[in-house]
Amino acid sequence: MFRKVALIAFTLAAMAVGQQVGTNTAENHPTLTSQKCTTAGGCVSQNTKIVLDANWRWLHSTSGYTNCYTGNEWDATLCPDGATCAANCALDG
Repeated sequence: MFRKVALIAFTLAAMAVGQQVGTNTAENHPTLTSQKCTTAGGCVSQNTKIVLDANWRWLHSTSGYTNCYTGNEWDATLCPDGATCAANCALDG
């Protein structure tokens, strides 16, 4: 019972401090041609898409274009703690 209550509490807390969605840059999934190979049928080209990790996306203030994270440091004004950072910053496409 305790595990279920803890899981629900954790899920609700995560939703409350979730990252904002950025609207300055549309999400783009670049195409990547790959091949699927089998012993019986050889190789067949497939048109696929890739998704960039959030670490490579732009994290900026929700009110403008100020970076929330530059180099290897968080902006102390926008991100004094995790909850404030999640409220002040948006992750763009």
